[in-house]
Amino acid sequence: MARIRGASLSQMASLARLVGGLLLVCAIPGVSQTPPPPAPAAAPAVIVLGDSKRAQATRTELEAQLVEIDKVVASPGYSSRLRAAKRAEAQLIRERLAEGDIQVGDQVNLSVSGDSALSNRTFSVSAGRVLVIPGMADIALKGVLRSEVQAYLTERLKTYIKDPQVRAQTLIRHSIFGAVGKPGFYQVPAELLAGDAIMTAGGPQGNAEPGKTVVKRAGVEILGREAFADALVQGRTLDQLNLRAGDEINVGAVGRRSILPYFQIIGPTTALIYLFVRIFR
Repeated sequence: MARIRGASLSQMASLARLVGGLLLVCAIPGVSQTPPPPAPAAAPAVIVLGDSKRAQATRTELEAQLVEIDKVVASPGYSSRLRAAKRAEAQLIRERLAEGDIQVGDQVNLSVSGDSALSNRTFSVSAGRVLVIPGMADIALKGVLRSEVQAYLTERLKTYIKDPQVRAQTLIRHSIFGAVGKPGFYQVPAELLAGDAIMTAGGPQGNAEPGKTVVKRAGVEILGREAFADALVQGRTLDQLNLRAGDEINVGAVGRRSILPYFQIIGPTTALIYLFVRIFR
């Protein structure tokens, strides 16, 4: 049997096949020795019930939404991460139902038919969450949802105006930072789509990655990247996302590509080459 530097041709052929097979496995991304675990049951990142075209959720819809979320939280069929996200979402809804939507710094665009002094006027919400309209008593807005503002103001204005025909639009004061053209603070309608809200800040920059966008409230993340990405796809409004004054939309950016996968390939490959040289030197 012929030998090359102490190793037989059959040994060389066997080792070559072994090296070739291992290199092939290392070179194919995603190859694993064990099959991946089955994916857990999934739930939509944002649950919206009733009329999906309604830009501002009613109290009845929010209460029904809470019931559905509680079912997800109580079910062992969903991952702990998803259930934690749903618990946080439920807390936002409960705060809305208890405290209302209108916050200091918000604005109300008001038009009353037949009253020139209240025709297409914008009023800011002052300290104490009250609407100050000249010649009228302050109107408290605590506990009022955005979807209830028009009917609520109609009733309050009846004290001063006979059968008022009221149109009211609420504007949210929030900030948009991250990979956008004009980061800063903006006053936008509550029924604005989440994607359109980003466009008010100059739109995404070239390095933007909308799938990494999050929403924070007082520095705490209240809406993760998966939920916001779902909101963009589904066409959700700021109201449907339970946002309020002061919330920050932070548009994600593309990061540097990790070189770890290359080391995962080069490491075993280098070891095999070293072994090959040691045997056949």
